[in-house]
Amino acid sequence: MYRKKVFFIGAALLVLILGLVFKGIKKDSYTKVMEKNTVMELKELENALEMLGEKPGVEIAKKGDVYRVQLEKGTEAGLLKTEALRAESSIEDNKEKILYRDFRGEKRMVVELYYNDPIPPTPPKKVYSGKLSILIDDVGMNTQTADIFGKIKKPVSFATIPFLPRSSEATEKLEEYGFQVILHMPMAGSNDSLNSRTEGILMPEMTKEEVYKRFDKAIDDLGELKGFNNHMGSRFTEHAFQMKTLLKYAKDKGMFYIDSKTTSKTKGYSTAKKLGVPTYYCSKFLDNSKDVESIKKEIKSAVKMAKDSGKILAIGHYHKNMAVALKSMLEYIENENVELVYVSEVLE
Repeated sequence: MYRKKVFFIGAALLVLILGLVFKGIKKDSYTKVMEKNTVMELKELENALEMLGEKPGVEIAKKGDVYRVQLEKGTEAGLLKTEALRAESSIEDNKEKILYRDFRGEKRMVVELYYNDPIPPTPPKKVYSGKLSILIDDVGMNTQTADIFGKIKKPVSFATIPFLPRSSEATEKLEEYGFQVILHMPMAGSNDSLNSRTEGILMPEMTKEEVYKRFDKAIDDLGELKGFNNHMGSRFTEHAFQMKTLLKYAKDKGMFYIDSKTTSKTKGYSTAKKLGVPTYYCSKFLDNSKDVESIKKEIKSAVKMAKDSGKILAIGHYHKNMAVALKSMLEYIENENVELVYVSEVLE
């Protein structure tokens, strides 16, 4: 009887021991499988994030085990469902935080999704059939006219005569309105009486030093400007040697030159081209008559020229009717698919 009892106790212990051994083996196998699946799922998540980062408008930054993902609202993140990894999600405003834990409860990866408002598509840039640069000469007598031109919210350029009562003030005001301003450099014209009354004028008989001195004085009066054109100048611009003297000096200062073409014999544009000075020339005057309707007709003509040749520069003058006519023609210019540009945008 005693032996039988001992046998049953021994058998029970053996069964218990074998059960514990098999349970340990099973647990060890489970652990290995879960660890393997955890590594595999982490890799799959990394691949999914890499594919997400290739989508337009998605940016991903990684710091340690944290992925910060910027994406537009409505974009599908496409992160895989996991088994070995347990996902804990929390949402606050436009941010979703996903914490991935392994089967032991340890943190393995964090994905922070920031959902941004979609960026509106950039409209295609309009392709114009021509460029029209309008340069307004003779700024300097007042600032009131600058305020009238200030209502034109388009690229328009101005040329200021130095040494007039409001030259520097008008220049400053026009620049505040966003316009481009250049120096309207006085040069000898055909009218000797007018030449003698024009302060700081360049004369053909001047020495190189005198030309430099007067040019510098004009710049000092207005402040540093990027370019200049000729005020009057039908005698001076015909003088090839003097134009070369002036333009070489202007080139050293990094300035461009616009030839107003007050004479068909001007050497300004051709000399500037030879010297490598950025330059262009006037193709049309807009206000030989100061009548508004007449100016509007000339602007229409300039628009046609711009479409035919690709670009032109036209000159008007600093007076109210010029401003009124130009403002009233802005819609026409746009409808004709011609772009208004600053003088610096037509240089060669």
